[in-house]
Amino acid sequence: MNPTPSEAAGEPQVTTEWRGPFKNSEVNLLHAECFEHRLFEDDWWAQVNRISLGWVCLRQATNLIGFVNVAWDGAVHAFVLDTMITTAFRRQGLATDLIREAVERAREAGCEWLHVDFDPHLRSFYFDACGFRPTDAGLIPLK
Repeated sequence: MNPTPSEAAGEPQVTTEWRGPFKNSEVNLLHAECFEHRLFEDDWWAQVNRISLGWVCLRQATNLIGFVNVAWDGAVHAFVLDTMITTAFRRQGLATDLIREAVERAREAGCEWLHVDFDPHLRSFYFDACGFRPTDAGLIPLK
């Protein structure tokens, strides 16, 4: 586990962990909060272990306060999915810490590209804070 530079004075240390253990219930709760939908009972553990290069867990003590999934094609392309920080810990640079860890781990795995899709209000975060650059991309909505 790596301590983040964003810990608050007097609070338990905030740590990031690549491929860290988690309970499905805590990721489902975080996802419902961050993406503003009802609570699901998805099997995140099976999903990320089946299709992901890895994931980053962000914890304060034992509480999961952030998460990002790094899916990949098994070769040179990795994809940032589901970047999440619980409301009480936003605007402290912690999401940037999550992405920084994801970038480093994708690089270490030999990936040549790290892709991300996001809603327009997150442009500044991904482009300015995290260093992604705009590219042309295509999308076919399936639902």
